[in-house]
Amino acid sequence: MAVLLLVAPAACAARFDVDGERAYARVVHQVEAGPRIPGSAGHRAVREWLIGEIARLGGRVSVQGALDTVAGRPLEITNIIARFGPSAGRSLVLGAHWDTRAASDQAADPAQRSLPVPGANDGASGVAVLLEVAELMSRRPPARPVDLVFFDGEDQGRAAFPNEFSRGARAFADSVRPLVAAGTGPQAAFIFDMVGDRDLGIYPEVISQERASNLVELVLEAARATGAVHFHTRARYAITDDHVPLLDAGVPAVDIIDFDYRAWHTPADLPDQVSPKSLAEVARVAAWIVYRSPLARPISAPRNP
Repeated sequence: MAVLLLVAPAACAARFDVDGERAYARVVHQVEAGPRIPGSAGHRAVREWLIGEIARLGGRVSVQGALDTVAGRPLEITNIIARFGPSAGRSLVLGAHWDTRAASDQAADPAQRSLPVPGANDGASGVAVLLEVAELMSRRPPARPVDLVFFDGEDQGRAAFPNEFSRGARAFADSVRPLVAAGTGPQAAFIFDMVGDRDLGIYPEVISQERASNLVELVLEAARATGAVHFHTRARYAITDDHVPLLDAGVPAVDIIDFDYRAWHTPADLPDQVSPKSLAEVARVAAWIVYRSPLARPISAPRNP
């Protein structure tokens, strides 16, 4: 049995004014828009909605488009990047993927395996958490640049070909690689994926533990500081996710994920599997990283000699 973190007393826990019900409503909105498969009507609708939400909250929006053909078919992917705080300086990245899987390959009923995944938890939950952090930053700008990165093309690959996944994250990683080499790239990245499960249980991810153990410890510190009761200390599962391309580009990155999710890659990944309380708990952890962690302090980019 995994060991639960000791919970900080309520009087001492850092509290942030996040709204789990609002986050949940955003999950519902994304699912009701339809599957967010690149090129689909639902994908286009959620892209425009996301850009509008970010702009309304004062984020400076940039869009990174790419034509990806790694899976043998053209795939138009769109990363949506929202910067809050100062315009210059090394940023913190909080990321989540916003696309959904085209086929329910994990469905128990073979007749359902060709159906698209609704993506309430696998996609929409991470987006909703990031938008809750955006709500906070709209009222209180962070001291250092924070980039909310909504990755596209995370879930379009075939299970037997890991390189076909995380296409948007790979494009983003390629774009920041020269900045990393120059010492001006993102200082750290935190990926939020499948974080709204009503039976939440988040364990350190193995690749994150091996390659960015300091960030894993920072997430656990955030959980302690905010009184999060569903974060555990023992690593579980090695997962190929959007953090891996960032790690490969030299950006320290950690995957925050609850992989014990029965509706994963099935038609049952619907809003009834998601909890407003889980979304709020994770959003408070993300907010602590932005506002209270050692990484919240500004850091200057190195000057050219």
